[in-house]
Amino acid sequence: MNVLKSLGLVCATALLLACASVDLSPQGKDGGAPTEPSARQLAGDMPLPPGASIRAPDTLVMGSGNRWIGRISLSVPGESQSIFAYFRDGLPGAGWTLTSSSYSKLSLLTFSKGERVASVQLQPSSFGGNEVLITVTPAVRPAGTAP
Repeated sequence: MNVLKSLGLVCATALLLACASVDLSPQGKDGGAPTEPSARQLAGDMPLPPGASIRAPDTLVMGSGNRWIGRISLSVPGESQSIFAYFRDGLPGAGWTLTSSSYSKLSLLTFSKGERVASVQLQPSSFGGNEVLITVTPAVRPAGTAP
């Protein structure tokens, strides 16, 4: 039992050290405002709305480009309806297929692209603007289907 606890502790420590070496700070190289290329690189094939800023503490991205999975947390200025329309109308242009959407106080859009599924959750922020959470995961295959 102690071996399992020790192994778990080693794995957790390694994971924390790996995450600590990734700089997700929203600052540019000069310590100023976020750089647009870094935000675009982080999101890969997922277009981000103009003015969006990444909330690094709530963001976890594994991989890059067209193969990343994880979660991107954004603060986006503007009206909720226009941000919803940005994702609904803009992501298909980047190759994502809209599979479902629901606009309300807590809006949700679901997309698919290749072997991945993306959900975009949008809600107004209590401080103005909008909180957007983009989650991209591998698509689940029905049992008995070949890759």
